[in-house]
Amino acid sequence: MKLSDVKGEKALDMLADLIEPIAEIASDKDVVRRLRAGKKAKAVSTAIKNHKKAVMQVLAVLDGVPVEEYECNILSLPKKLLDIVNDPAIFELFTSQSQETQTPSGSATANITEEKN
Repeated sequence: MKLSDVKGEKALDMLADLIEPIAEIASDKDVVRRLRAGKKAKAVSTAIKNHKKAVMQVLAVLDGVPVEEYECNILSLPKKLLDIVNDPAIFELFTSQSQETQTPSGSATANITEEKN
């Protein structure tokens, strides 16, 4: 299921359930670096290796199944995961979660002079 297809209260519920696992995966610099480099299969592999429970939570939420009851197999898993990383809404969630912003402390053109005592 694509995130952009979910509307209304169901979208709110789904977002609430996705925030923690996506934040966990998006905090992995290797996953994000690979996604930004267009290496989606490598990013998925890294996410699976480093964040198994979070990946399962995302899959369960997107399939509308409780995490405790969610099952996947080696044949269906790759397609599901690649569908997820190919969804622009999810890609945006992953990359925007990991961006670090810095606020400048002053004008970039300000002159700094040393005062002599």
